[in-house]
Amino acid sequence: MKYISLIISLLAAIPLQAARPRPLSDDAVRAAMKTATRFMVEEVGDRGGYLWNYAPDFSRVWGELECKPTMMWIERGTPAMGNIFLDAYHATGDEYYFQAAEQAAAALVWAQLECGGWNYMADFAGEASLRDWYERVATGYRYCAQEHLHYSGNATFDDGTIDAATFLLRLYAERWDARWRPALERAVDFMLESQYPVGGWPQRWPLRHDFVRNGKADYSSFITINDGVHTGNIRFLLDCWKILGEERVLEPIQRAMHCVLVLQGGKPQAGWAMQHQLDLTYSPGHARDFEPRGYASTATAEMIGNLMDFYCWTGDSKFLARIPDAFEFLESIRYSPEEVEFFGVRLREGQILCPTFVEVGSGKPLYLHRGDGKYWVDYDPHELITHYRSYRTINIGPLRERYEALLKMPVEEAMAASPFRKDAEPFRYPALYSRGSGVAETEDAIRELVGALTPAKPWWPGKLPGVSGENPGFSDAPLPQECISTWTYMQNMTRLLNWLTIR
Repeated sequence: MKYISLIISLLAAIPLQAARPRPLSDDAVRAAMKTATRFMVEEVGDRGGYLWNYAPDFSRVWGELECKPTMMWIERGTPAMGNIFLDAYHATGDEYYFQAAEQAAAALVWAQLECGGWNYMADFAGEASLRDWYERVATGYRYCAQEHLHYSGNATFDDGTIDAATFLLRLYAERWDARWRPALERAVDFMLESQYPVGGWPQRWPLRHDFVRNGKADYSSFITINDGVHTGNIRFLLDCWKILGEERVLEPIQRAMHCVLVLQGGKPQAGWAMQHQLDLTYSPGHARDFEPRGYASTATAEMIGNLMDFYCWTGDSKFLARIPDAFEFLESIRYSPEEVEFFGVRLREGQILCPTFVEVGSGKPLYLHRGDGKYWVDYDPHELITHYRSYRTINIGPLRERYEALLKMPVEEAMAASPFRKDAEPFRYPALYSRGSGVAETEDAIRELVGALTPAKPWWPGKLPGVSGENPGFSDAPLPQECISTWTYMQNMTRLLNWLTIR
């Protein structure tokens, strides 16, 4: 008997192994996606339009800045939500997601301006309400980007607003529903009518010259590369060719490609600027107060990549001819190891650190500051603004590798995937447009996302961006510690979609 008691005591001393959770089912993931989406569509969205962030009690709402509750955001807002809905539809086959995408498209059609483009935002309460918002921003924000200080009444290409047209094209190509074709045609007309003869596009159109600030001309008419404007416009027109067979876009695409060659500076500053003036040489131009006139490292890296794409589309070696000059320019402005350490940046293999802007002529780095309600630019690398970096990491290694590979490659091989080949495969947008990292998620991470949603709180908490903290907006009330964030929703939906499709 004593031996039995001893065994029982020993067994009791051994901790029981925690029961392994049951494998996470795809049905549970789909149910979480549906729960979060229903909340966003039925409680957060307004007539298919979305902002960026909402206080949990909906007492305050934000796009890039604080908004009125009647507003929707175009820039990285409603079109991006529409694309996530289409992705979820493809991954699940659930018609609810397709209907949500159609609601977003209907909001974008409503917000489309007479010229065929879009502003950064729209207001369901009408133009008078939107004008009032601009006035409140101008008086309520101490530091504010100039695009939000002045109501121009026209459309912008800045910050991915052309994504609205791309989303409409993607939705139209799903079922060829004729409801979306007129808005799509107006968007194409807008793109073609606003293009300059040299092949570039202004930041805003129809042209305005009425926002002169600090003695500087209204920059919205300058040829714009910043924030992917030139690249995005070419891609949209190319998609129209590949999907719709729109032959009228071919010559504008050709002009846009050659415009990149025209805008490149001469040695030793063989780079590109974020904006180029409409002068004799298309020289670099200024933009906002913290975007000075100068050559830009990020714009230069972007255009190097574009030139290699153009070569692969056309087989014309002129698009490769001056890439070495651009590499030489980037190398000439790269920071030394000591300067990299000063800025506290850790570089990976193939990366260099460069100033965001360098002065035309001298090549000196330009640094961005603010204080006493204004911005200024000088040569001092101390006490820099944080919302817009004065230095950028450039992935020059992969660009060089691709360039060297193209030099060694037969032209026919380089052009194998050219959309202009007569035997090119029919093009369709990928089923999942928003792939995120493309890395398979762990089951524990996905389980945590699924479990975070409850009947009382069917949304994933997000944080207001720093700009909201720096500029409290229209109220002195404390900002919420967490918010309902469309960005957080889209990020987590992408992770769940990856789990369903690539694990």
